[in-house]
Amino acid sequence: MKTKTILSAVTLAAMVAASFSTIANAEIGPRGGDRAGMMPAFEEMDANADGKVTKEEIAAFRAAKVTALDTDKDGILSEAELIAGHQKRQSEREVRMAKRMIERQDVNKDGVLSVDEMSAPDERGGKFFARADADDDGAISKAEAEAFKAKMGKRGGKHKRGDRDSN
Repeated sequence: MKTKTILSAVTLAAMVAASFSTIANAEIGPRGGDRAGMMPAFEEMDANADGKVTKEEIAAFRAAKVTALDTDKDGILSEAELIAGHQKRQSEREVRMAKRMIERQDVNKDGVLSVDEMSAPDERGGKFFARADADDDGAISKAEAEAFKAKMGKRGGKHKRGDRDSN
């Protein structure tokens, strides 16, 4: 029993330590993108509501999140518990994405998307088209498509604020 407790404590400590880099590296993607859900709200981590987050508050916040994954409360995270936690986060992410999609594309503001609303080109699609159409002839050739794909691949598909609108 003592070995199990020590192993559990060491595992939890390692996960908390690893979480510092996860929290520190989390960023909001373009347009509030998919990565936005990775960074917890500041207020959630600021346990004493003093307007500052300490390493201890981050550790406590992360420990609470990890403890919540341990649904059978045995002090160990099983593969099934980790998968369930991942699936829950993924499901929450998909809900946020669907809501943002409806907010962006629901032209008549009825809370749902019609086939026409879904099919209509959005602002981002137009910008991507313009950037891929290197010779500005109103069409994208296979060579232009391949060049654009290679350019995006080199950048990792990430946009810098200043060059989102540029060709």
